[in-house]
Amino acid sequence: MRKVCSVLLLVLICTTGYSQSYTGSVIRVIDGDTFVFQAPEGSFKVRTLGTDAPERDQPYSKESAEFLSKYLNKEAVIKITGIDRYGRSIGILIVKGKDINLLSIKSGCSWHYKKYSRDPAYAKAEVYARKHKAGLWGLPDPVPPAMWRKK
Repeated sequence: MRKVCSVLLLVLICTTGYSQSYTGSVIRVIDGDTFVFQAPEGSFKVRTLGTDAPERDQPYSKESAEFLSKYLNKEAVIKITGIDRYGRSIGILIVKGKDINLLSIKSGCSWHYKKYSRDPAYAKAEVYARKHKAGLWGLPDPVPPAMWRKK
């Protein structure tokens, strides 16, 4: 029954253009695309929308997590757009008016996760990072996390 309710909630969120914003701060970085956000309403895990950062056992994972750690305990807004299959909120992290998800891609700390995002700004950011060999694009042969997970 819980799975059915979760699926129905996810369908409702995806079809209604659901979006909820919370003000608070990142209190813990789990990896380069997942963190815990503290808002007055409580704390919750967030998976960044449109990004896919290296896995913990993958090259450049430490640097990717360090990039996100720069925003620890800073005043932030999280715009939640949905919930993933693991129950994490999916969202865009905004600090001082800047889209941190976008900056993660542009600085080469994550891939644009095209499977879940068609955002043209995110696509351009990845092209920029590749062209300038930013971050993980400076590695000899970067492997997207989705392919890494399949191994």
